[in-house]
Amino acid sequence: MKRILYVLLVFVMILGVGIATVSAEKEIPDVIKIGMISTISGEQALDGQNMTDAIKLVQKELEASGGLDVDGKKVKIEFVIEDCEAKPEIAVNAAQKLIEQDHVLAIIGPNNSGDTIASAEISQAAKIPQITNTGTNEAVTKVGDYIFRACFIDPFQGKVVATFAYDNLKVTKAAAIYDNADTYSAGLDKAFVDAFEKLGGTVVANEAFSGAEVKDFSAQLINIKNAKPEAVFVPAHISNIPLILQQIRGMGIDAILLGCDSWDYAALPDLVGKDVIEGAYYVTGFSPEAETAAEFVKAFTELAGYRPSFCSAMAYEAAHIVLNAIQRAKTIDGPGIRDAMMETDLDLPSGHVRFDENRNPIKAGVILQVKDGVAHYVTSVLPEE
Repeated sequence: MKRILYVLLVFVMILGVGIATVSAEKEIPDVIKIGMISTISGEQALDGQNMTDAIKLVQKELEASGGLDVDGKKVKIEFVIEDCEAKPEIAVNAAQKLIEQDHVLAIIGPNNSGDTIASAEISQAAKIPQITNTGTNEAVTKVGDYIFRACFIDPFQGKVVATFAYDNLKVTKAAAIYDNADTYSAGLDKAFVDAFEKLGGTVVANEAFSGAEVKDFSAQLINIKNAKPEAVFVPAHISNIPLILQQIRGMGIDAILLGCDSWDYAALPDLVGKDVIEGAYYVTGFSPEAETAAEFVKAFTELAGYRPSFCSAMAYEAAHIVLNAIQRAKTIDGPGIRDAMMETDLDLPSGHVRFDENRNPIKAGVILQVKDGVAHYVTSVLPEE
């Protein structure tokens, strides 16, 4: 009899522990902190402003609804924002602070590939999910299974530009100018060149400069001019784009201008000169003219005073991907949120979003053309593998 009672007691104790564990797993805190790392200052400060304004809109939405609804409980969401100045070593420090001092459960950003790859090592080791809004280099999500992105990857983006140029614009001779000191720029250049040549086109000049501080591109552009391309691809950051495009036209190169997602700013035509950028095409992952974006564009423009860019749209989407994952997570911690993010199935401003096995979103590339100082939708491109 004693033996039976002992077995029953052990069983009850085990059952009790199991119940307690289940309850603990579903414990919902009153406040959840989410980090954001961005280039608030430095050469890419415009990106930082776009990201910050996107997060402000998310905060406004949360405040209007009384917090994030998690299983019927309203949870306060606090965004902790850190400036990485477009410097990988500072991005690393920012990730460490957010995780070790602020105890965030997820990180949004940074907005470029180099900073994202560096900081992602910290998040991966701590098992904290991190989602970059515009870190497009393929290596980003290869850091580990806690690293996601809201945007497409460079091989895809480069392939979209090449396909559009070759198939739609009937360009057979192209040139490119890129920053070989920048992961994003160099990766995009390679993707474009490989894809364009595979399609049957010829890259007549592929010129490199080194560093965001470069201001004179005449040596590279002389070679491009002499090669007589029909189009010039410029996969650069916003800090370089105005000078490069101005010098292209100033040197008398009248080729079609092709760009990438880093061109997607409402202010770019004014920075470059509307006459300089008129007629240029660029690829992005978001069109403000899409029906799915109408509500977001209206709300963002009212709050920020300017039309959202690809950078701000993807920051907004990254935040909502994290928030939605928190609502669905079996446990409110890094692993639980990460698992829920893998099951993302959301309708967002850029369209329907879900992730592939490498935590990259599945979506088409969007081609915009600048006319009278405004970028307008041209077509969507989903290149063949």
